[in-house]
Amino acid sequence: MEDLEMEDFGRTEGDPTPTNPRFPSPELLSIIAQEMEFVEDGDSAITIYINLRKVYRQNPPVPEGFVTSDEFLRNISSEKRSDFLDLAKKALREKDWKDVVIHATELSWTAEFVNRAALEGLERHVTQQMAMMRNFAPFCTIVQSSGMGKSRLLDEFSKDHFLIPINLREKRSQGFPPADVTVRDFLTRFDNKDENMQEKSYSRACHFLFSLFVCTKDTITTLGADNKKDRIIQFREFMSEEQRFGDAGKKRKNFYAGVVSQAQKAIDNRLETPSEEKLLGAFETLQGCVCDGTSLNGTRRLVDVFISFDEAHPSSFISCVSLFVFFLSTNGKISQFVPPHTRGPSNRILQRTFCTPRPFIELGFDQLMSNRKILDEYKTLEQVTSLECIAHMGRPLWGTMYDHGDEKVREHLLFFAIQKLLGSPIVSADTRHKRYAVLSQRLALDINTASPIDAEATLEQIANHMCVCVEIEEGIGTIRGVVTSELILSEAASHVMREQFDLADALSDVLSGFSIHSGDRGELLVAAFFIWARDAVMLEKPRLLQSFAVTSLHTPSISPSKAKQRTFGEVASSANMHFNHFTRSREQEFISRQYLIAFIARGAAVLGANCQPDFNAVFPYLYDSTDLDDKNVGFIIVQVKNDSKFSKPNAELFRKIDPFECGLLVESDLDKSSGRFPIPIIRIVFALRGKQSTVTPMSYSSPSEGANPLRFDECEEPRFTSYDYWCSGIGPDLLQPVGKADWKWEALLDSPDGWSSLYNCSPAPNALRSQFPASSR
Repeated sequence: MEDLEMEDFGRTEGDPTPTNPRFPSPELLSIIAQEMEFVEDGDSAITIYINLRKVYRQNPPVPEGFVTSDEFLRNISSEKRSDFLDLAKKALREKDWKDVVIHATELSWTAEFVNRAALEGLERHVTQQMAMMRNFAPFCTIVQSSGMGKSRLLDEFSKDHFLIPINLREKRSQGFPPADVTVRDFLTRFDNKDENMQEKSYSRACHFLFSLFVCTKDTITTLGADNKKDRIIQFREFMSEEQRFGDAGKKRKNFYAGVVSQAQKAIDNRLETPSEEKLLGAFETLQGCVCDGTSLNGTRRLVDVFISFDEAHPSSFISCVSLFVFFLSTNGKISQFVPPHTRGPSNRILQRTFCTPRPFIELGFDQLMSNRKILDEYKTLEQVTSLECIAHMGRPLWGTMYDHGDEKVREHLLFFAIQKLLGSPIVSADTRHKRYAVLSQRLALDINTASPIDAEATLEQIANHMCVCVEIEEGIGTIRGVVTSELILSEAASHVMREQFDLADALSDVLSGFSIHSGDRGELLVAAFFIWARDAVMLEKPRLLQSFAVTSLHTPSISPSKAKQRTFGEVASSANMHFNHFTRSREQEFISRQYLIAFIARGAAVLGANCQPDFNAVFPYLYDSTDLDDKNVGFIIVQVKNDSKFSKPNAELFRKIDPFECGLLVESDLDKSSGRFPIPIIRIVFALRGKQSTVTPMSYSSPSEGANPLRFDECEEPRFTSYDYWCSGIGPDLLQPVGKADWKWEALLDSPDGWSSLYNCSPAPNALRSQFPASSR
C-alpha cells in the first residue's frame, strides 16, 4: 500500500470550503476535532473554537484554514449554530476514521510482499538501462497511478540492494511513506525571480549529494556490519525504524538533519560547488564502505548504490559507474524527468547522441489474488461479488486496506475509492476530467494521445484519476494510459453516475472535449444504454433482462425442433448477470465462451477488439445457476448499426452473428448427448437510424435465414437456441430504464466527426478542404 494522502479522507459532498467565510473549513473542523472528546451541543463546539481562536490570535501563525474573523464567529454563534454542531460531530467521526485508516496503512507496509514479478522486472530494467551506453544518465522514473505499489516495490528492492530513500512529499500532504521534510525544504528552497536560480539550484544539489555520500558512509561505519548484505539490511532498518503515517522515524530525521546541516554550512561559508571529481571521490568512498571489496550479486553484478526520490520533483544528480537513481511519481508532468528528445536541454539529446532512459511502469495487477484464485477460493456469483473478492482485484491499495483495516475501514472502502477516482476528497464530478474518469471506468473510453493537448489529458488521468500507464515511448513522445477492469473503481463510478449525472450531457461534454478512441459512436451509445439500465435496475434488484422492453411470452427465433421451448420471460428469470462496466478485448480470440467466465468474475461486459467482425459486444451470464462453471455460461450478442440503410429487420445480419461463425462457440461447447449447445442465447441488433423506436422479435421462415446452415447438425438443424431482437431507433421503448431525453441521444449520434466539425467551424470550408487534396470532397 502506498501514496495515501491525508486529504483523501474526511471531506464529503456538501462539505464547506475555506472560500466561504460563513462556514468552517475542513481544516478548522479537523483542529477542533482534535480537542473534542464528545460534543453535547453547539455551545461546547463553539467554546472550543473561541478558545483556539484566542490562542492563535495571540500566538501566530494561525494554522492554514483556521478562520478567525469576527463575522465567522457571529455566524456560528447565531443562525449557523446547528450547522456548526453537525459539522463538528462529523469532523470527530472522520477523525476516528482517519486514525483507523492510518493504523491500517502502517500495518499494510509490513505485510508479505507478493509482487515478485515486478521486483524481478525492476532488477532487469536497471541492468538493461546500465548496459545502454547511449543513456543520458543512470536513472529512471517509476511512473504509475496511485495505489499501484511504487513505494513498496522500492522498499522491497532495498532489502537486497543498498538504497538511500528520500521522500519529497509536498508540504500540505501527510501520507505514507512520510516526507523527509528537511530534505524537501532544502532542495526546493529557491527564488524564481533570481537570475542565477538555475546555477544556485545546481550548486545546492551538488552540496547535498556530497554531504549525503559522506554522512551515509559515516552511518554505515557506525552501524558496524561485517559484510555488504548485513550493511544493506542494517541501513534499511535504520532508515525505516519508527516511521509512521506522516512522520519519519527519529533516526532518519536526525540523519537527514545532519546531511542538510553540512550542506547548508558549506553554502553559508560560500564554499565552491563540489566538482565532479570531488563528488566522484565522495561516492567511491561510500561505495567502498558499502561493498568492502565484495559484490552481493556475485558474477551478475547490478549496481552498488541506489538513491530513490519518492513523490519526486526534478533534481540534479551525477553520472557514476555504480550509482543509479530512481524517481517515483504519479505526477502528470513526467517530462520533467524524461524530456522528449525534441525538448531536451542538451544538443546531445537533440541529435540523439544520447537518449533518455525508459521509465519503469510494469507494476502489475491482481497480485493479491494469487492466494485467492477464482474457481478455487471464489466459486459462485455471490462470492465474486463480495467486498472481500472485489477489494483484492486490481491494484494492491484496496486489498491491503481491507486486510489490515477493521470493519469501519471496510465499510468506507467504496467511498474512499470514489474519492480516489475523482482525485478529490470532495465527491463532485464538477470538471470534465472528473466526468471522463467516471465514464471511462464504465465504458472503456480511451484518449488518443497523438496531440500534445490530449497527451496532457492522459497525464492528468494517470496522475489524479487512477488511469493506468501502459506505454511511454522514448522521451515520452507518446504516453498511453488505459482504464483497465477494476471492479471497485467501476462501482465507485456507478455511485457517482447515479447521484450526479445526466449521462447524455456528460457524454456530450467528454466527447467534445477529448479525442477519444470511442470506436463506433453507435457502439458507445448502446454501451451507455446498458450501463444506465444496469444502474437503474440495481435500485430494486430485478434481473436486467427482465427490464428489456419485450413481451415475456416470446418463443425462440431459432431452435432445434426437439429442444424445450421456453419463453423469453423464463429465460430472463434464469439468467444471472453480473456486470458494472465494459472492458475492451485486446485480442479477438479471447472473446470466446471459454474465457467468458473470467469476464463474469470481473463484473465486465466485453466490447469487441479492434476490427472484430460481426458483433460489437458480448454480455455473459450464468444460466439456471450462480456457480462459476463453464457449463452454465450463456451470453447476449449485440450488433450495432449506425446506418440509415438498416431501417427494417434484416435476417442476414443475424446470420452473420451465428455464435459458431463468429467464434463464440466451438465444438467442445456442445452437449455430448444431444450434440447441441444447451443454454439459450440472445442476439440483438440495434439499428439506431430507424425512424421509429420499436423492438421487433425476429421470426424466420427457416432456421437457415438467421443461422449459417454450414454449422447445422447432420439432421440439418441448428445446434443452438436463440432469442433474436431487432431494436430500431433511439427512444424509451428500447430499454425501459432509459426512458427520458431521447433527443439528447439522437444529438449524440448525429454529432459530427472531427473532420466534419473542423470544416463546419471554418469561415472558408471549401478553401480548407482544398488543403487536403484527393482526401476530402
